[in-house]
Amino acid sequence: MKLPGTVRALGAALAVLVMSGSFGCDTVATLVAPAVPVVIEKATAPGEAAPADPAAAPEDPESRKCCFRSGEGAAKSCESQERCCTGKYDRSECEDSGGLWFHSADGCAGAC
Repeated sequence: MKLPGTVRALGAALAVLVMSGSFGCDTVATLVAPAVPVVIEKATAPGEAAPADPAAAPEDPESRKCCFRSGEGAAKSCESQERCCTGKYDRSECEDSGGLWFHSADGCAGAC
């Protein structure tokens, strides 16, 4: 009969688990379940300085959707260029400043 062999195998497995308990719960837990990554976000403490001004950061090329071809908007945004695409404005600010708004940076670059 194979029953005594199965009982011995199960008993040995149980003994290994019981003996590994002496290493602590963390050891058994890591054997049973894999580690789960934890995402930790940085929180700002009260009284801590605010992050740097986002306008000072360089523009993301994908955000350049406002095209200025001439005029006062081009003089302010294009920095000595005749025309340019910029990401400094959202859609309404772009159009109010005399720029043309595009849905993609590639579209702006192609038309500007």
